[in-house]
Amino acid sequence: MSEQQPILNVEALATEFRTERGVVKAVNNVSFVLRRGETLGIVGESGSGKSVTNLSILRLIEFPPGRITGGRVLYDGEDVLSLTESEVRAIRGKEISMIFQDPLTSLNPVIKVWKQIAEPLQVHGLANRRTVTAQVLELMDDVGLARAHIRKYPHEFSGGQRQRIAIGRAIATKPEFIVADEPVSALDVTIQAQILDLILDLVDKHNLTMMFISHDLAVVRYIADRVLVMHRGEVVEQGITADIWAAPQADYTRTLLAAIPRFAGSGAGDGARA
Repeated sequence: MSEQQPILNVEALATEFRTERGVVKAVNNVSFVLRRGETLGIVGESGSGKSVTNLSILRLIEFPPGRITGGRVLYDGEDVLSLTESEVRAIRGKEISMIFQDPLTSLNPVIKVWKQIAEPLQVHGLANRRTVTAQVLELMDDVGLARAHIRKYPHEFSGGQRQRIAIGRAIATKPEFIVADEPVSALDVTIQAQILDLILDLVDKHNLTMMFISHDLAVVRYIADRVLVMHRGEVVEQGITADIWAAPQADYTRTLLAAIPRFAGSGAGDGARA
C-alpha cells in the first residue's frame, strides 16, 4: 500500500463559517494523503469537522456563510481549490463520485430509478440512447437489484435498496475515487452489514480509492485500511487501522474506542476487516 502513488494530498486545509456568534473554524490545518487503491476512514463525533472536510475537498462549501480560507487539495497533482467551477464540475461526478447518508434526499422521488442511474452517464457523455439501458441494467446487477425494478420510483424500495440505487449511480461513470459520507448510518444494523460488504466488493472489483466518513469507529475499522481521527476541526491521530485500534495515541481516540459497546464473549478483535 505504501508504494502506491497519492491520488489525493490535502495540505493544511482550513474552512470557516460566519455565524451570529462569530467565526467558527470548522476545519483547521487538516493534512493527509490518500493513496490509489486505499480506503481512508475519517472518524469523529458530530461537529468534529469530518463532513466539512469532505465538502471542502469537493468544493461544495456554500458561500456565504462558509468559505475555504487556506490550504491545498491536490487531486492527481492538481489543486482543486484553484480550478474554475466548470473545471471542478468536470471532475466531480465523473472522476470523483459521492455516496450520501440518506438516499431519500439524494434521489429524486418523482423520477424513475433507471433515469436517475442513467443521468451521470448521459451528463458526462458516457452513454447514448442505444447503450444507456444496457449500462443501467449492468449497474443494477452490480449492486444486487433485480432488473425488473428498473422502472420503479425510489419510494417503492426499502432503505437498503435505495442506498444500493445511490451506490449504482455513484459508480456509473467508473470513477477513480469514491467519497462515502455516513452511507450506512440511516440503515438498520443488519442492512448496514450488507451495504458495507457491497461497498467492499465494488471497491475491489473496480479498484476504487475511497474516503469513508463515519462517527462509528467500529464501522470504519471494518472497512478502512487507514484511519484519520478528527476532533473540533483538527486531526488528532492518523495511521493504519489495526495499529490505531491496538494502541491509540490520542486521548480522544481512546475515548471513542471506550464508547464502543462490548458484549459478553466478544473481544476487541470482533468485526475487523480480514
